[in-house]
This record gives sequence, C-alpha cells and structure tokens, in this order.
Amino acid sequence: MTDGRRADSTAATPDGGAGGQAAVPMGTRAREAVLQRIVDRRYAQGARLVEREVAEELGMSRVPVREALRALVSEGLLELLPHSGVRVRRLERADVEHLYEVWEPLTIQAARLAARARAAGDTEGLATLEAALHQAERAAAADEATREVAAHTAFHERMVAMAGNPLLARTMEQLSWQLRLVFGLREEPAHMRAQHAEMYRHIAAGDAEAAAASTLLHVRDSRAVALRSLFGDV
Repeated sequence: MTDGRRADSTAATPDGGAGGQAAVPMGTRAREAVLQRIVDRRYAQGARLVEREVAEELGMSRVPVREALRALVSEGLLELLPHSGVRVRRLERADVEHLYEVWEPLTIQAARLAARARAAGDTEGLATLEAALHQAERAAAADEATREVAAHTAFHERMVAMAGNPLLARTMEQLSWQLRLVFGLREEPAHMRAQHAEMYRHIAAGDAEAAAASTLLHVRDSRAVALRSLFGDV
C-alpha cells in the first residue's frame, strides 16, 4: 500500500518518479511558492493567509502548507494573528536598515572576490553576470517590473557565486528572500541598471578595488531608493 504521506514529503523527479536526489520536499516547494507570492506582491503586506486557501491555490494538501507557513513565521516574513492564522508581516523601516547594514559589507566583498576570480581567468562567471544585465535591459524595455527585479537579484546572486567563497554564499543565501522582497517593493530606476553595468565593467577588468568601490555606491543608493519608495524619505 502506498503511504499517503509520501506525496506531501517529496516532489516528483523530472522523469515523473519520486525520490532520488532530484526529489524536493513538498514543504520546501510550498515555502518557495508562498515566498514568491510575497515577493511579487500577490500576497500584499498585511494580508491574512488562510492555510486551506493557500493549499488550494498551490494544489497541495494542507500538511506541507502548514509546514511552510510555520517556517516563514520563524523567519520573520509572516506573523501569527492573535487568535488564528497568519499574515504577511509589514516591513518596518528598521527591518530595511538592518538588512542593508548586513548586506553592504558582504556584497562589497563579493564584488571584490568576483573581480579577483575574473583576474584569475574566470570567464564562465563573467558570462552569467553579463546575461543578467541583458535580462534586466530586456525586461525594462518590455516594462515588465517583476522580471526586471528578478534579473537584478540574479546579478547579485551570480556575483556571489562567482566570488567562489562557500561561507559567503551560505551567509548571503540567508538574506536572499529579504532582499528580493525589498527589491520587489521599491522602485527600479534606470540608474540601477547603469550601476550594475559599472560594477560589471570593473569585475570584467579584474579590478577588485574599483569593483568594491562601485558596489559600495550602488548599495548606498539602493538603500536610499528603498527607504524613499517604502517610507517616503526625501
């Protein structure tokens, strides 16, 4: 007899079977699906999420959805309501400031290490950065804000990957969804793309300190844009 719980614990592999290294826990899939809906604002800040309704929307049973919602409460992206259920947590100014305080030194170091990797001959990592730049340009030209945010996020994630430091990558991964959320809520002015292009040029030239300096300017500007978009800062 098939264990009915197994369908809630793993996703199907690409060949249609279950199990194996390609299997993804259903709770993980549910978490990522809910996160994506928060990031692209289908689940707005302050919105109440009902476990049954989320499960129906995702085409899953309530068990992995319950697991996902609990995980997101512990991660601070959802919050428990006084009597029952959860809601999407509203970002406070302090949340954004704390995020940038941590992200700034880490992403500057990522840019520095990526430039050093390029100087040592890394062409593959550089190609992924260039691809992210082109993706952002195409999304902006098509006025597709969600795709543009995804491309900007991809640029930073690929820069971290190019840096080649596993500890840095793991640390940055913990910030990934918070960054995506802030990027998705703020404006995406054109000069952000220009700043990424400048960072790319320095990385491509293998100039670690110029890459770090341009990244510092970008992060500081990104913070200002986020605070202005979310809280009306002048």
